[in-house]
Amino acid sequence: MKKGTGISNVEGWEGKADLLRRRLQLEVEEGKLTNPDGTFNESRYREILVGQKLKPDLKVVKSALTSDGQLPPKPELSIFEVWDMYCEYRKGDLRESVYEGKYQGRYKNFLESAIEATKSEDPLKIRNWLTENRSLKTVKLVLSNLEKAYQLGMKQKLLSHNPFEGMAEEIVKKGARGKTQDEVDSESDDDVLDRGKAYTWDEVQIILEYVQEKYPHWYNYLKFKFLTGCRTGEGIALMWCDIEWDKERVLIRRTYDRITKKFYPLKNDNTYKGELVRKFPIPKNGELWNLLKSIPQGKDNEIVFKSKLGKIIDDTNFSQTWRGRRNFNRKGIITQLIEAERLNKYLSPYNTRHTFITHAIFDLGIDEKVVAKWCGHTIDVSNKHYQDIAIFAERINPEVPQQQSELDLLKEQLRQQQEAMKQQQELINKLLQNGDNLKS
Repeated sequence: MKKGTGISNVEGWEGKADLLRRRLQLEVEEGKLTNPDGTFNESRYREILVGQKLKPDLKVVKSALTSDGQLPPKPELSIFEVWDMYCEYRKGDLRESVYEGKYQGRYKNFLESAIEATKSEDPLKIRNWLTENRSLKTVKLVLSNLEKAYQLGMKQKLLSHNPFEGMAEEIVKKGARGKTQDEVDSESDDDVLDRGKAYTWDEVQIILEYVQEKYPHWYNYLKFKFLTGCRTGEGIALMWCDIEWDKERVLIRRTYDRITKKFYPLKNDNTYKGELVRKFPIPKNGELWNLLKSIPQGKDNEIVFKSKLGKIIDDTNFSQTWRGRRNFNRKGIITQLIEAERLNKYLSPYNTRHTFITHAIFDLGIDEKVVAKWCGHTIDVSNKHYQDIAIFAERINPEVPQQQSELDLLKEQLRQQQEAMKQQQELINKLLQNGDNLKS
């Protein structure tokens, strides 16, 4: 069992931890941390943390309903107290980047915005504001976790009711209204084949030419994203040791998180049976090959794409350059191209991924399973064909049109080779049998 202590990793925390450890040891020896039924005494544990000034002294609401059947009284814990308690509870189970970036980052920011906008902690007002002004996909996650947070508080007898119960389930899938460009939760692979969420390849050339002229320090990074369909963190995390020139391929095997400022291995979501390294072909003298060759090569553990100051890329800065900053009256790359009537729609930087995937499948005719293998998005691939796809994907050129499905061609070649080997083996067996007959 994991229990939060409320001790922050700041100066003097070792002394606090040692004092708490000794106190808990005494409580255990005296049996005060165990209820009569053998379960953990959560209330006593919290009393100890309050006494050590590690948790606020929160009162418990005793009754859930008033005598006249009205709605239950407002909990004495604020939403943020409930949320922080829940986050502390979940901290040991979550990946650091997820905990910092989502639970203490994006999700909490959603709540702060809703409370500030409504000037209230009323659950219904918060729910309605979020569904009107934020991405519904993320809103469902926020409300679902809020429901779990209040359930935890009730279990610990700190709360009397759960005002967010069932709210997440009531949200239907429809576009969020009133959202702004930076509030859309677009980093999703659910719709990678939606051509409406991708630029055409002609539009890609317009964007790249404009960036090369106006923002040259972003050009290589942006073009790599367009040519590979990699995710934002994967492009930032690319190192020179990931480029295998002799094998004409790039290895996508890590991502970078701007919140924790750390590198992480790729997520293992079992899409491709636990594989944590993707192999993307870079045919010699092709567009991607020449792009990477044009960059002065660094040491193996150095990142390939750097900021204007020669540091690791901050995708927030790139996003601001891409879309502009309204507060500073700065127009972004796409905004300027739309005003010049060279583009007709705004798509987020993440949609460079959608653009590559739809271009490869619909324009170049590359098999969808191969593209999924390159880009690492989910697709229904059976165990029987997985290994074939893994082999074929490295042999296909991602920059030229396929006259016929390259995967089908390679499968047919493999079938013919197997048939020839089978016939050859049958001939050998026949000759051996004839030899045995002659001997006899």
